[in-house]
This record gives sequence, structure tokens and C-alpha cells, in this order.
Amino acid sequence: MKTLALSTALVAALAAPAAVASDRFARSLGVEPGAYTTAELIQLRQAMEENNQPIVHFILNGGSNPTDASVAYEARLRHAIEDQDTNIVAYLLNTGSEVISTQSFGHNEVAQRIFAELAEEDAH
Repeated sequence: MKTLALSTALVAALAAPAAVASDRFARSLGVEPGAYTTAELIQLRQAMEENNQPIVHFILNGGSNPTDASVAYEARLRHAIEDQDTNIVAYLLNTGSEVISTQSFGHNEVAQRIFAELAEEDAH
């Protein structure tokens, strides 16, 4: 039992300086101490130094997809340019015409009734 208590005390004593250093590291990056692992803090610092905003957002969002829509937009645009997909590039830049499919054209009775009611209202 003394061995277990001694081992626990030794581990706590060795972990304390590491925890203080990790908290200091987190504060230097402008994040909440204890919110990120040391490995995440290292990745965050590297991403900040390289101005890699998608990785910064990824880490700051807890490893989930970035909430900033511009990150997803810029990534999609970059991939479309790399793939030479001119339709997607034009669509994303809003410089091209939109392709509308007529393959699903059909008769919808509910829609026809609504359009007829609207036409009646416009006639009055």
C-alpha cells in the first residue's frame, strides 16, 4: 500500500511542472488552459505560424469541421480550379449560368391548383 501511495505522489509531483508548462503554453497561444492537449497546442502553434487557417479553425472547434463557411468555400473553389471544372468555378464565382435540368418535368396536381388560385387572385 505504501508503494502505491509513494508512486501516486511521485507521478503527481512529476506531472505538476508539465501541467504548469502546458497552461503557460496555452495562454501564450491565447487559448483556455486545460482545454487542449499538449499535442494539440503544438499543432495549433505550428498552424498559427504557417498561417494555416483551416487547421487553426479545426483545432479551435474541437476537431470538428470549421464553422466558418468561407473556409469550405475556398477549399471547394481551389479543388474545382485544380480539377479544371469550369462549371463549378463559374458557379462559385457567380459568373456562369446555372444549369437547370428539365429531366424531372412532370404534372403536379397540387402545384397546378396553387397556381390556378394565384392566377384567380391576380385577376381580381
